Amino acid sequence: MKQNRRQFIQKTAASLTLAAVSPMAFGRNEVLNTSEPQSKPWIELSKSAYLHNASQISRMANEKPVVAVLKNNAYGLGGVEVSKILDQSRHIFGMAVVKDTTALEMRAAGVSKPILLMGDFDEELAGELVKQNITLSVHSEPSLDKILKIGRSEIKVALYIDTGLGRMGLPYHKSVKIAEKIKKYDHLTIEQTFSTLTTPKDFATEQIARFENIISQFDNKGIPTGLKHLAPSYSILDLPSSHQEAVRPGILLHGSFPLAHMDEAAKYPLQVTYKLKAPVVRLEKLRAGDTIGFSRFYKVETDEWIATLPIGWADGYYSGAENGAKVLLGDQLYRVVNVNASHANISLGAKTKIKVGDVATLIGSDHPEITPEGFGKLVDGHNYLQINYKESIPKMVYETF
Repeated sequence: MKQNRRQFIQKTAASLTLAAVSPMAFGRNEVLNTSEPQSKPWIELSKSAYLHNASQISRMANEKPVVAVLKNNAYGLGGVEVSKILDQSRHIFGMAVVKDTTALEMRAAGVSKPILLMGDFDEELAGELVKQNITLSVHSEPSLDKILKIGRSEIKVALYIDTGLGRMGLPYHKSVKIAEKIKKYDHLTIEQTFSTLTTPKDFATEQIARFENIISQFDNKGIPTGLKHLAPSYSILDLPSSHQEAVRPGILLHGSFPLAHMDEAAKYPLQVTYKLKAPVVRLEKLRAGDTIGFSRFYKVETDEWIATLPIGWADGYYSGAENGAKVLLGDQLYRVVNVNASHANISLGAKTKIKVGDVATLIGSDHPEITPEGFGKLVDGHNYLQINYKESIPKMVYETF
């Protein structure tokens, strides 16, 4: 049964109380019983790879601090799990999320660094967010009104300015007026000021000019700004003037560059931070002429063994993987020939030593063709395609791979 907001508040408050007693109580990693055949996919995370990438990203920005964007459950890799790792990095200033419940879950898991809520919040969670030292974004006049309703508690806020992305934030031509209003309230402290840049370099440069003009007006009026940041992953690499006082990457943290074939990949080597794994749950030798899938997507030309993995597009595995992606089984790569909602089929050839229960690595660092970049090249797509995994997929954290 789905829990309502009140139940979430009660559960979170209890979790935070227990966390003070037992820091280990809130690891969401599900330990898989590897002594028995598995029937579900899972994700493995490398602590050392995440810490390495945080260091490399800071180096990209001349050692400036990093605000780690872990929205959408860290692209399906586990927002809480990844935040607990990055909380240990000296290069990470703090985390940024878009959901109020995620911010509280991170605190319940023991994350101590600043957490910026870039999105809106439910009024029922307002008190707990303030209590847990979450920085709330002022992204509209109604959002400021909602913050003012919380009461006279000391509240940390961030000014979210829309300099041209057009989807979220205070319109840049209204931001000074709203900031002046915030300055009148002694219990509101502006901890951060930020915006988000578009990809086209010419317009991103204009956005930077708008942002810096606004900051100059703030300075002239004695309005504090706190930590200033603009740059998502692409701008970190493409536009050094965007770095400001901190950078705000997403996909770079996980070891992927925003685009394939970026020159910076050689200068700043990142490490793949995760492995997506799934066991073989069915193994059958199909005969010539047999087909796979509702649409009969794949036709068997000669007798061949077909393995079925319990992961599909409903779990976040890219449906286009059937157009050229490969998986690693044992020490050999095999072609993905069909992906449906719940399963993926792998061609093993006319003879095979693979058996039910053997584990396939769909994404990982073990071979160039199954890295995120390798996957993207094989399916002729971008590096974000393979990161959108369902939150229910278990995660396990390792020191290193």
